Amino acid sequence: MNGHRSMEITKILQGLCLLICCLIMLNDKVVIGEDETMVDLTILESAVSKGAVCLDGTPPAYYYEKGHGEGANNWIIYFRGGEWCYNVMDCLARTTTERGSSKYAPKQRSFYGILSNNKTINPDFYNWNRVMVIYCDGSSFTGDVEIVDPITNLHFRGARIFLALIENFLEKGMKNAKNAILSGGSAGGLPALIHCDRFKSLLPNSARVKCLADGSYFLHRKHKKEMTFMDTVNEGLIKLHHSANMLPSSCTSKMNPSLCLFPQYFQQGIKTPFFIVNSMFDTFQINKTFPGYYEDLFSNTCSASLVKTLQDFKQDFLNALPKQSNSSSRGMFIDSCLIHSQITSGVGWNGFSVYNKTIAKAFSDWYFDRSHEQLIDKPDLPLNCYKFPSITTGFIILQISTEIIHFQILFFLPQKLCYSRMVKGAMQLLLRAIFTLLIVLISEGHPVDITYLQSAVAKGAVCLDGSPPAYHFDKGFGAGVNNWFIQLEGGAWCNNATTCLERTKTRLGSSKLMVKTVSFSGILSNKAKFNPDFYNWNRIRIRYCDGSSFTGDVEAADPKTKVFYRGARIFSAVMEDFLAKGMKNAQNAILAGCSAGSLAAILHCDRFKGLLPPGAKVKCLSDAGFFINTQTISGTSHIEQFYSEVVNTHGSAKNLPQSCTSRLKPGLCFFPQNVAQQIQTPLFLVNAAYDSWQIKNILAPGVADPRGTWRNCKLDILKCSSAQLQTMQAFRSEFLKALNSLGPSSTRGYYINSCYAHCQTGTQETWLRDDSPVLSGTTIAKAVGDWYYERKRFQEIDCPYPCNKTCKNRNFE
Repeated sequence: MNGHRSMEITKILQGLCLLICCLIMLNDKVVIGEDETMVDLTILESAVSKGAVCLDGTPPAYYYEKGHGEGANNWIIYFRGGEWCYNVMDCLARTTTERGSSKYAPKQRSFYGILSNNKTINPDFYNWNRVMVIYCDGSSFTGDVEIVDPITNLHFRGARIFLALIENFLEKGMKNAKNAILSGGSAGGLPALIHCDRFKSLLPNSARVKCLADGSYFLHRKHKKEMTFMDTVNEGLIKLHHSANMLPSSCTSKMNPSLCLFPQYFQQGIKTPFFIVNSMFDTFQINKTFPGYYEDLFSNTCSASLVKTLQDFKQDFLNALPKQSNSSSRGMFIDSCLIHSQITSGVGWNGFSVYNKTIAKAFSDWYFDRSHEQLIDKPDLPLNCYKFPSITTGFIILQISTEIIHFQILFFLPQKLCYSRMVKGAMQLLLRAIFTLLIVLISEGHPVDITYLQSAVAKGAVCLDGSPPAYHFDKGFGAGVNNWFIQLEGGAWCNNATTCLERTKTRLGSSKLMVKTVSFSGILSNKAKFNPDFYNWNRIRIRYCDGSSFTGDVEAADPKTKVFYRGARIFSAVMEDFLAKGMKNAQNAILAGCSAGSLAAILHCDRFKGLLPPGAKVKCLSDAGFFINTQTISGTSHIEQFYSEVVNTHGSAKNLPQSCTSRLKPGLCFFPQNVAQQIQTPLFLVNAAYDSWQIKNILAPGVADPRGTWRNCKLDILKCSSAQLQTMQAFRSEFLKALNSLGPSSTRGYYINSCYAHCQTGTQETWLRDDSPVLSGTTIAKAVGDWYYERKRFQEIDCPYPCNKTCKNRNFE
């Protein structure tokens, strides 16, 4: 995207956001706005020595705005939410986000609602010490496992984070607190209840200490026999994070610990006063409990079945609440908005009302003992059953927009709809148009729907959990109608029954858990500007759900886990489907992939060519798939052992190139350096010499770095010490040695840059853009296109790091 276009889009976005805000405020009342105050991030480095670390081993962090005036000795602690990770794969995925690593937390954040320093908005707490804690442990601050996972380097230390943070706040002055509130939203509100009494015990006896949980009263529908989402989460937390020891003993002494993560079962034992803010139609809970109905919530009409479902949920929710009484120890604000967390939004905090009281007023009156507040709204249905615009497209914006737009449109709009209780038809149409326009402006990619290959099930071609394989297909047009580009998705591997079972609970093991729409960009783009050589081809992304790089084939499902190892069958079934869809007439075809999918493209390259017409130009493209067999920083052969286990578990040997397995152990034939030389089909390799995945998982995996000395270096190459950089230069030498062992070939091409990256062809900024990385003055897109169409050979290796200033040195996993 050029600078001129960026400026145009920025201006349009600013205008649209302003227009949206103005439209939303067109009502008989205007929600008071608030000034934006940016608060800096504080990294608590001292917590590391106590073992209080995020999932990836980075230190915990928080945002802190110091109190002043009469609020100097008053404290409000707010824990951010973000669901949970209750299996290894989910936790591992979080380590590349703020929810698993403080490395990815924004350096500044705005404080709104109960954290605002605006006296008009937040009259009772504006001058308090206000803290927002990032959520990076995945267990609602309850986990405590001493041993670090040796394979993944995962740390399950949420409870230690809680204690380390509170200790730090005590040192900052909270030991002299006169007033204090422990609060949080969603998964962050749960610890505000779980740790409520513990928090009070750490403060002066004379302090007024109370707790506040927002959108955190997760319901257990005990009369339902089937396992719910929350049942699965809670059992996973107990098993993976060892959370049971941190839960209220008043509950765990009487029932299964997994039930003691449901507030309805442990709230009776909390001695410290607490306040619950929640919607009786909580969108998060409805989405997870009734996923089939979720989109209907935002339609213009409510079906009879949806109405009954909502009413049943509401009744179950109300029945699970603390009983209304005259006790000052329990406060409630239960509204009927289609919303989840509310108190850190200016509109939610100071805009919604139940019986003419806002959350801000009700909570403040309760906290300062001005009145008892147990407010429960009494509608039959949520307000969405009145006409208002669908925000389904708004959720797409969430994935591709800035946090500010997310707040203004996605978060602000539904709350205001609840607040105003009416939206005019003209606004509906205009907002829909704005949402659509924003998607077009913001995204350089385009959405492509998922296709489930149900017919493959009868052939035994299924994901790890037995669900059908899936792909996303964007049909070719014009001169590209008979050209086919197949991309195999990546996502590492599972090497034994346990790790494969864990994947069945994620998109990497089940098509049931895959998103329905993905964005095609980079080499999958349908725009000539962004993908000049392949934009009009038939472009397909095959989803990865077998854990073996599409090589496994075990006839019987695992009798204990019911896991299927059928990756090779998936490859054959989808290819058969594409041939029937027209690939049998292909004039040009490329089999490509990213990471583990890229390895599959190498392993299946000749097989792919054998399926197509003899006259077709068929080639293969490997992006970040040249995994090398080298030792770890501790001198062990970790990846060699791991690959051997993958091949054995999945029964992959018979689907690996025979030219390799006839002379080497099957596990060694998972390494491209032992396979690629014998591949007859032209092959192009795109790889970073400092491949970020290989540095993190082959060179310096957690098992080889138990003290975490490589942690910061792996996350950011700029933080590597000179000794670590020297080790990485040695890795580059090993990588180039493995590449050179393939020998010369006139049909082979390669683009080996010196970036710290992983997978570069599917991302627009690294594939083809004005600021994309270049090697010998050539972008990846130009090099691949020239090689495929034989306009020019391309076999280039970059100079050592950090010579290439065009690199995008970050992870794309």
